[in-house]
Amino acid sequence: MAKQARTASASRWLTGAFAVGALSAGAAIGLAAPASADSASYLQTLAPRYAYMSDSELMAAGNQACSNARSGIPASDSTILISKGNGISTSAAYEIVVNAMNHLGC
Repeated sequence: MAKQARTASASRWLTGAFAVGALSAGAAIGLAAPASADSASYLQTLAPRYAYMSDSELMAAGNQACSNARSGIPASDSTILISKGNGISTSAAYEIVVNAMNHLGC
């Protein structure tokens, strides 16, 4: 009986240690610093393809994509909103959304 009690106690200790480790890993991932915003690389990627849009228009659209993402709007819906709001094709809006996510730290 004494051996069985020690085994159960050790089992609880290991389970607790695992839970603490899992929570620590989750906290580290959740609290990781976000990627730094890089508007220069964002514009470098998009400006040559979308010369009909000014840098300020591209930045406004990218910032809108980030705002949408922070509000919980899916990227597919954000693409449609940016397309309609800027009078651009959905493929152009999609590229803006993707590049905003990659370069602007959304």
